[in-house]
Amino acid sequence: MRHPATAIEARARFGAAARRSGLLGLLAAPPGSTCRDEALRAALLALPPGAIPSLLERIAFHRIDGLACRALDRLPQEGLDPWLRSSLRRRHQRFAAATLAQGMALAELLDDLHRRGVPVVVMRGLRSVESIYGDVGSRPFEDHDLLVLPRDLGAARDSLLGRGFVEQAPGLLRRGGMIVDLHVDPLGARRRPTREAVYPIATAPLFERAESVRVAGAPALALGLEDDLLLLAIHLVKHSFDRLIRTADLAHLLASRRDLLVWEALLERAASSNTRRLLGWALEAAVALGAPVPAALLPLVAPDSLEAVLMHRVLDQRPVPYTGEILMVLAAPTLGARLRFLWDALFPAGESAAGPWERAAALPRRSAELALQAARQAAERRKAR
Repeated sequence: MRHPATAIEARARFGAAARRSGLLGLLAAPPGSTCRDEALRAALLALPPGAIPSLLERIAFHRIDGLACRALDRLPQEGLDPWLRSSLRRRHQRFAAATLAQGMALAELLDDLHRRGVPVVVMRGLRSVESIYGDVGSRPFEDHDLLVLPRDLGAARDSLLGRGFVEQAPGLLRRGGMIVDLHVDPLGARRRPTREAVYPIATAPLFERAESVRVAGAPALALGLEDDLLLLAIHLVKHSFDRLIRTADLAHLLASRRDLLVWEALLERAASSNTRRLLGWALEAAVALGAPVPAALLPLVAPDSLEAVLMHRVLDQRPVPYTGEILMVLAAPTLGARLRFLWDALFPAGESAAGPWERAAALPRRSAELALQAARQAAERRKAR
C-alpha cells in the first residue's frame, strides 16, 4: 500500500509537531536528513552560556544519551561545546559496557532455553539495540522481556531458577543486576487482565510469524516486523510517552525498515486487536521525530477533543500523567469496555485478590496514591524540560 501523502501533512495538521520537538527531538531523531543536522547544529550553537549541564540532565531523563552522542558525531566539530561531546561519549561507552555484560548473561539463558526446546521471543531491550540501532551504546535498558507460549512458562521458569534467579513477583525474576520479565502475552495481561480482553493480541500467531534470529549471539525468535512495530507503538502509549527513547525506538524502526513494512498487514492487525487508534497516536509522536509515516495512518480527531489536547501535550514533550491510561480508555471499542479498563487501571486485578466491594471501599486511598504518583511524575518532568 503506497500513500502519496506523507507525514508532512500531518505535521501541519498538528501544529508543526516536528518543529515543536525541539533540541531533544533533533538529538533523538533518525539520521539521514542534512536539514535536520543543520538545525541541530544551529540549536546547539544558540545555547546560552551555562546551559550544557541542564541539557545533559534532560538528555539523561529521556535516556537518549547514546543517540545524542551519535547525533553530535555526525556534526562538524567547530564551535560545539567539547564538554558536551565528551560527556555524551562517556555515557555511550558506559551503555555499551552494560549492554555487553547483559548480552553475555542473556546469551547463556537463551542457549539453555534452546537446549530445553523452549521457543522464546526477545522483545524490546537488547533486541531493539541490535535490530533498530546496531550499536551497543545507543540505548540503555533495564530488563529483558521474554515472551514464551503459555505451555512453556513452567519450563522457562525452571531454567531461570536453575540458573540462580530469584522470583520477586510472578514472572519477574532477578539475579544480581539482571532482571527477566517472563510474559505469556505481549501486553502484560497477568497484572491487568482487561488489557487482553479489550485489546486482544493472541500469543500463538506472534510465534507463527516470528523469525529465527540470534540475539547476543544466541538462538532466539524475533517478532515479525509489523508485529514488532505495533507492539512498540502500544508500549509507547501504555507508558504515557514518558521518555523520548521509546518514541525514538519507533521512529528509528520506521526510518530503517520502511521499505520492508507491509502497511496493509500492520493495519489489519491493529484493527483486529482494537488498537488502530493507539497505533495512530504512537505514529503521531514518531512523526515529530521525522519518521516517514503515511498521513492516512494518522488519527483524525476534533481539535478540541480530549485526545487532541493530550497529544498536543505529548508533542510538546509535556505529557499529562496517566496519558496512556486515558488514551487506552478512550480507544476501547464500547462503553462497557471503557469502564472495565478504567476500573482495572484503578485496581489492577493481578495485584489483589480482593472482591469488588473491598476494592470499592479502598477507592479513596487508591485515588490519593494515584494523585501523589501523578504529582511526582509531573515534578520529575518539570526538572527535565
